[in-house]
Amino acid sequence: MAQQGFQVSTVIQEKCLKMALKGAINEDADLNQIPQTGFLEYYFDFNDVTLINSCGIRDWIGFLDKLGPKVKIVYARCPQIIIEQINMVQGFLRPNATIESFYAPYYCEHHDEEKKILLKVNEVKGRKAPKKNCPESGEEMEFDAIEEQYFYFIKGQ
Repeated sequence: MAQQGFQVSTVIQEKCLKMALKGAINEDADLNQIPQTGFLEYYFDFNDVTLINSCGIRDWIGFLDKLGPKVKIVYARCPQIIIEQINMVQGFLRPNATIESFYAPYYCEHHDEEKKILLKVNEVKGRKAPKKNCPESGEEMEFDAIEEQYFYFIKGQ
């Protein structure tokens, strides 16, 4: 399956640039299409990001460098691939950035499958996964990762 090209949809609200990111953040992703001046806040919705590779990570960090430390950055609806980078790569999440929401892997025994459940950071207490029920069966699901590792990024929130 071919990866989808990178796309950015933007909405401006006052001095906040809200962006929905879509596709692959890789060597072909043009981050320069995102305005880098004139905004006090950048709101990134990662919901439709399908991939990020080492070139994409390097370019993303370079892009954040251009924004500077005074701009507020919000990450929303981060898929597991983004959370893994935040946890591993120094500089992916800046001191001036917060995570509003993210997807976490849960296992539903009833369906014998993993489901990605959207969580807010404040739902996670002491790096323990909140209890979640399967949206279809209503049965309690099991968190499907190592909590201490997956929720590592919350320490800085």
